[in-house]
Amino acid sequence: MAEPGIDTLLALTDSKYRLTVVTAKRAQQLLRYDFKNTVLSPDEYPRMRTLEGDKPDPNAVTWAMQELKTGRLLIGENLIPEDRLTKFLDQMYPREVVEPAD
Repeated sequence: MAEPGIDTLLALTDSKYRLTVVTAKRAQQLLRYDFKNTVLSPDEYPRMRTLEGDKPDPNAVTWAMQELKTGRLLIGENLIPEDRLTKFLDQMYPREVVEPAD
């Protein structure tokens, strides 16, 4: 059985392959910046059901798919090159550099 909303996501791209690549790249961006760069509002954050009740879903792929479904992310050609986007995000969301232990 298909995941609810998969038809919506497939309509955004020209193939399942492109959807997979776009989702994976967005998931990497979310993980790199600890989800600080999400376009979702707090009430849209993905949730998962556990025995203890509803909790935030830690799966970056789920977050990426949820973001794509909102339509707030652009997919396609002629966008900002990935290296420029990464530099911009690094400035907006600085990461702590962990020094290797001696």
